Amino acid sequence: MRVFRYASLTGALLLAIAAIIVLLNITARNPTGRRYSSEPAMTSGTTQGIGTSGERILAKDLNLPRNEDPDQRQCICNNPQYPVAGVAECRVCYAYSQSIANYRRPDFVSPSFIAESKNRQGLLYSDTQTVNQIGDYAIAARALNVPLWVYVRVDTRVDPEFQRIVRDTGGDVIPYFTTPGYVDPWNVVAWRVLAGSGAVIIIMGLWEAGAVAVSRRRTKPKRGTGNGDSASRAEQRADAAVNFKDQMKDRFQRSIDEDDSRDDFE
Repeated sequence: MRVFRYASLTGALLLAIAAIIVLLNITARNPTGRRYSSEPAMTSGTTQGIGTSGERILAKDLNLPRNEDPDQRQCICNNPQYPVAGVAECRVCYAYSQSIANYRRPDFVSPSFIAESKNRQGLLYSDTQTVNQIGDYAIAARALNVPLWVYVRVDTRVDPEFQRIVRDTGGDVIPYFTTPGYVDPWNVVAWRVLAGSGAVIIIMGLWEAGAVAVSRRRTKPKRGTGNGDSASRAEQRADAAVNFKDQMKDRFQRSIDEDDSRDDFE
């Protein structure tokens, strides 16, 4: 039974650790390391405000500046002569593609990936402008040999063609931006696993403690008869010495009394 208890404790501990890691939300396969955003994105308001909300959240989760910032503005350009002096939209061209009419500026640029935020209800293939934009990013990503990651809302409808284009670069379309009231299904499973593991750990721990206590009681020597019970043996020797002393005293007293009795008769 001890083997069973130890195996159960070990399994429960491993499951609890796995559940805690899932709840930490730090092991997802995308540059943020997260399955979902650190905070909900705006879903109402102006189109610009909604888009900027997603970009700001993603900037924090990626720990990268927005490519919109004046000191960034790295572009995918049509030719090496762009940008020209006085053009503020692109500070530098880091990739080139003749399929681009002028330039493209992704939301985030890193030496190891390109990332785009799409905080919207649908990513549909009927939207020609978005198709061309994502297609140009994918061309640049393949030319640079880096993945393209497109982050959308958890409830965004994504046409499979977008997934194909993005996955060809080694990246993916990630349902990422949470909405008010969203509950991650992995978190639900993790909490249940953690609760079950905790119950098993408590039960098996109490069982083991009880088994150890019973074992100790069974092996504990009885007072005065157990081997190695020096205190008990010392007490026995002391009692025997006292008894011997009393017996000798009684015999000596009887001897005196007998001698006195003989003297009285003589």
